[in-house]
Amino acid sequence: MNNEYSVMKKLILLSLCILLFIPVWGEKRKVHTIGDSTMSEYKPAATPKRGWGMYLQAFFNTDSVEVNNRGKSGASTRTFYETENLWPSVKKQFRSGDYLIIQFAHNDEKCKGEDVYVYNSDMRAQGQDTISDMRGTEPNTTYKQYLYRFINEAREYGVTPILMSPICRAYFKDGKINDEGRHKLPGTKELSSREAERVLRQKGTYDKDYVRCMREVAEDMWVPFLDMTAASQDLLERQGKDFCMAHYFNCGDKTHTGAEGGMAIASLAYELISQSPELNEMHPWLVFPSQQAYAAYAQHIEDSGKKAAFAAKGKRFEETLHATFVRNMKHSSKGYIPTSGHWPAGEIDEVANRYIEYTISADKKKGMVIESIVVPVFVKGGHGMNMHINYGFGEDFKDVTTIYENTALPKSKPQMITLDQPILIPAGQTLHIRILPWYDSNGKPQKGKYLQLGELKVIGKKLQ
Repeated sequence: MNNEYSVMKKLILLSLCILLFIPVWGEKRKVHTIGDSTMSEYKPAATPKRGWGMYLQAFFNTDSVEVNNRGKSGASTRTFYETENLWPSVKKQFRSGDYLIIQFAHNDEKCKGEDVYVYNSDMRAQGQDTISDMRGTEPNTTYKQYLYRFINEAREYGVTPILMSPICRAYFKDGKINDEGRHKLPGTKELSSREAERVLRQKGTYDKDYVRCMREVAEDMWVPFLDMTAASQDLLERQGKDFCMAHYFNCGDKTHTGAEGGMAIASLAYELISQSPELNEMHPWLVFPSQQAYAAYAQHIEDSGKKAAFAAKGKRFEETLHATFVRNMKHSSKGYIPTSGHWPAGEIDEVANRYIEYTISADKKKGMVIESIVVPVFVKGGHGMNMHINYGFGEDFKDVTTIYENTALPKSKPQMITLDQPILIPAGQTLHIRILPWYDSNGKPQKGKYLQLGELKVIGKKLQ
């Protein structure tokens, strides 16, 4: 009797475990995408940048599959995993049977292939300045560790992880993409970790190749590996530097794509998925749109950035906001600067954990519509200051949207930034507006460069 009961209990437990991983019939499967600015969503009114993830839905049957693009500008494996409104919020959307595309490296390279915690420890020991940009991971160690975490945690939800290597930067040399453009950084520094020693023994070299390291994780974890680095390298070299800079990377740098480039990379993602035998289940969901259909889809994205009209009635108001929170920045009479006292080298995008924040809350029973945001800006010390203005909701900064980008703020010239883009604040909700500056330092840390901000003014309607 005891044996029968034990067997029955095991069967019941097994059945329950299986049920947890059966998709709910009638619901769309989701393809979640996590990565950095080369993948992320952008408001067409805010910037010419377009992440390739914005166009991926065009290659899936919308009746059965929904693409949930959660790429985040400025994210590395570490910051995406550890930021509350990123990886934890993605996991809340998981359902058994979903897929997860993982693509990182651009911002993991911020400390020149070093882990920023190890780097700062060495700098403190030498009595030198540390850096406040905490995105950097070492490819053979911490980069791999975060990829393992994404994979293992996705599988706990019954989600199939896919590793996709990062797109190439348009770093041309003699018509070819160079090593750094393919995410292989110079340097053979040996770390004391067992992982570094193992790599050194097995391969005889200790390079900082993020693509190789991602492939090794895929092989180790039996995860599909889609080599977007090789595919994008082939595309860029076939098209040539002049064409690529005029049509694909027309956003002011060699990393971020515009609409044409984003669409081209999304097409490569379709090809890699459709050619992978490990992803056979996904193949029936794929469609390849005609040129006309794809153009219409892209135009829909552009139209979505136009100013929306709110017909709701309400009492107009104008309110002045003061900074309510400052993260990893310090303020003086000269303006804002990172807490380290200098802007780190190699910054090309926002740093998610460095910002000045303003907040405004709606009444508990009535919402409000922000129709306009106005903030005076003054740059002191140099021409390389850049800035995003993002908004999100609640303490965990949900539903983040970039509504302003300027990658060439002039020095010593007052700027009055006016944003006419309606934002609905539901009743009882708090809107958080974040100013995220970074400095194009031309390869060297910069001191004496400050961002000055005036009072931020919001104009809108309190709904009836």
